[in-house]
Amino acid sequence: MFRVFGRHFSTSQKLYDAKIKLPMPVFGIEGRYVAALYRAASVSNELDKVEKSLRDFQKEISKPKIIDFIDTSMISRANKAKLLIEVGTAASMPNTAANFLGIVAENGRLRMLKRMIPMFLSVMVAHRNEALCELITATPLEQGARDELMAALQKFVQEGKKIRLTEKVDKSIIGGLIIGIEDKHIDMSIARKVKMYTDLLKQDF
Repeated sequence: MFRVFGRHFSTSQKLYDAKIKLPMPVFGIEGRYVAALYRAASVSNELDKVEKSLRDFQKEISKPKIIDFIDTSMISRANKAKLLIEVGTAASMPNTAANFLGIVAENGRLRMLKRMIPMFLSVMVAHRNEALCELITATPLEQGARDELMAALQKFVQEGKKIRLTEKVDKSIIGGLIIGIEDKHIDMSIARKVKMYTDLLKQDF
């Protein structure tokens, strides 16, 4: 695998600095690819660009045409690699990201992209010392309420970590809110309370 990396990433710089430590542990075959990508992107100073391009590409790999391209055996690995590098370059992907896709294709690991990309994005979250937080509300929060919530959530994460908030509106929860922050899940929605009381009423006394 690393010989392939060397061939595609050969520049005047080293391929990557093996001393560069990842901000979080990664495991398995996917982890080896992600670790090599992180180190290569660090050397080329393209971490943020690679992250953005893979986040955009992640939206594409669930489309039927892309799934068919990944699964087909009618196109050789070498041709898949060439096509992906060409597509990535045409889409203004940084070279590190486009070559990464080519390497994954050439090594017959395209089906693992659905796990590799989220793993790399998680590594980048750790790189920035962030805590991911998803907030679901029935209606958009006003800024004052959002500020109060962010201050309260800061108590749930390690000191020094920055909270990266993603907000979603889901009218089906009726009111209240649902929070997912790192490995914690807090459901304070009215829909949950309604279900709880409905289940109680259904019980036989």
